[in-house]
Amino acid sequence: MAVRTGQGVLRRMFVLSCPALVLVVVLGLAGCGALGFTYVTNSADHTYMKIPNSWRPIDPRQLADTVGVDPAGGQQGLWMVAYDADATPSPTHLFGVDATAPAVFVSVQDVPVAARGQLSLDRLRDMVYPVSPTGRQQSVLSSASTFTDFALLDDEVLTPGHGLRGVHSIFRYRINGGPLQVIDQTGYLNDDASRLYLAFARCSTECYQQRQKEIQTVMASFTVRETP
Repeated sequence: MAVRTGQGVLRRMFVLSCPALVLVVVLGLAGCGALGFTYVTNSADHTYMKIPNSWRPIDPRQLADTVGVDPAGGQQGLWMVAYDADATPSPTHLFGVDATAPAVFVSVQDVPVAARGQLSLDRLRDMVYPVSPTGRQQSVLSSASTFTDFALLDDEVLTPGHGLRGVHSIFRYRINGGPLQVIDQTGYLNDDASRLYLAFARCSTECYQQRQKEIQTVMASFTVRETP
């Protein structure tokens, strides 16, 4: 399964969906000029992230259409939400050629029984963009690939407990000949690989250099608890 940028759609990871309850709590930090955050909570799946108040939600119907989910009915076993710091939020800033401002995507997905044995940490790395050596090799061999100029900036296996294992990767790509992009991605699997949690933030290298601390704050806030 592969990401097709531009006019294509994302098919691979979104094979199931069931709209889960999303609780959004907006809290402003005290003090003049202090940065406020929107706390996005999927309470059913114990998944949390804080988003700067200046970032705006990407329209759920546009997001669903981009990733190949029926915007009217969703897809069973999948919850997803996305936010964009651009003045005009768009899913193309997550999956297209360029993002000049940070955008973030968060999802929780049930994994079919037949697919659970296939989910390694490398498969987790490759859920959206080809990051592992095998994933990159397959991308290079594919005539449909739009990814070039890969660089792995950081990669860390995560063992947070709470019935979870995962991986955090920061990497660079040029997509379909556009400006270089930096993607900061964290993925988790639960112990029996029945559920997959994914978050990634993305923007151009220039944007990342200017707003790295902001992006890191968002990604560091991604919290999953397999048990309450």
